[in-house]
Amino acid sequence: MRRKLIGTLAVGVSVACSLLAAESGKAPPRSPSEAGAEVVLSGAGLGYAQPLGPRGFLLRDPGSMLSPRLQTARFQSASTPVPTVVNMAGGQRQLSALNPEISLTGDFAAWLRFPEFPSDPAPAVYGPGLGNRFFLREAELHIVAPLDPYTRGKFLFGLSGEGDFHLGEAYMEWVSLPGNLNLKIGKYRNQFGLLNRWHEHALPQVDRPLVLTSFFGEEGLAGMGVSADWLLPRLWAHVNQLTVELISGGDGVSFAEEGRRDRVAVGHLKSYWDVTDDAYLELGWSAAAGNNDADGRFRTWLGGLDLTYKWVPAERSLYRAFEFRSEWLASWRQTPAGRVRSWGAFASVQNRCGVHWWAGIRLDYTHLPDDASAVWKAGSIVLTYWQSEFVFFRLQLQRTLCTPGADLTRVALQVVWSMGPHKHEAY
Repeated sequence: MRRKLIGTLAVGVSVACSLLAAESGKAPPRSPSEAGAEVVLSGAGLGYAQPLGPRGFLLRDPGSMLSPRLQTARFQSASTPVPTVVNMAGGQRQLSALNPEISLTGDFAAWLRFPEFPSDPAPAVYGPGLGNRFFLREAELHIVAPLDPYTRGKFLFGLSGEGDFHLGEAYMEWVSLPGNLNLKIGKYRNQFGLLNRWHEHALPQVDRPLVLTSFFGEEGLAGMGVSADWLLPRLWAHVNQLTVELISGGDGVSFAEEGRRDRVAVGHLKSYWDVTDDAYLELGWSAAAGNNDADGRFRTWLGGLDLTYKWVPAERSLYRAFEFRSEWLASWRQTPAGRVRSWGAFASVQNRCGVHWWAGIRLDYTHLPDDASAVWKAGSIVLTYWQSEFVFFRLQLQRTLCTPGADLTRVALQVVWSMGPHKHEAY
């Protein structure tokens, strides 16, 4: 009996010493606001935990939280479950993660016209201002940030060389919703055709095609409203995408920019095919409808068809590429004198000649939306040098023929630079 009692006391002393040694190796306790909560999970290596507060947590390796004694026991007996200690540190979100992406873009141009002062100038054809001049077309401030895992926001402010400040875009977008759906609310450029959505500094030429400036004005079709974008199941093409938009405020040309009934409905269906491993084809159909006067008595219907073919060899993507774009637009417009039917189109080719150089041409043909007898035709030759992904220089020679009006030859030099992650965004 005495020997059994001595053995029991020895075991108890040994266990007590082990517990005291383990306790002495722990760090001093911290408050929950500093280190979060400490959770013990059964089973060696179990790394599952739930957040304990709105600020989230930092989940560390469970094994690293154990004392040296328990770590040794964990690896010596893998079959014996050992309690695993997991520290979850709430902490504050890093300030850098709260900052949005901010970018600045400058678009500078110089014009040289022959004749310098046309007898019948049309702003949509001859560009901003008259005569030979330097011109800061726009300085843009882009602010983009994810708001949470489901939404993101975007603001775009513009300042022209004459000091005119305007809000280009400001919208919030829900992404990756059920059913492959994206939703957008705010002010934005509409998805009609190919290039209406693009900003000027991202265009493949210095200016927009004549058909777009004729039917949508210099600023393009844009407004404030809601947009829904669906990635449809695979139908006749490899990828099918449908966009439906409803805005208030049109372009001031085809649609009323203000008034009691200034709503415009826009739709675009895009189909995408992989032609080869190095080339793809996109075909799009567009439609828009709305009133063209402030009182809502007369309406305009637009229909469009666009085509894009792009070839980029995988082995030589930095040196060779070829792009073809074309768009056709038809208009049915009600006027006090009757219905006016007019149309316009453009086709452009861009060819990459090396790491830095692109060469291209564009052909334009268009009527006026309210005068089918007026015809504008133009041809452009474009040479672009990309100094880097943030800076490019572009030289464009353009010859425009107007009926009625004065013919014009124009040489334009464009320099675009961008600071920040936005770079030169295209859609």
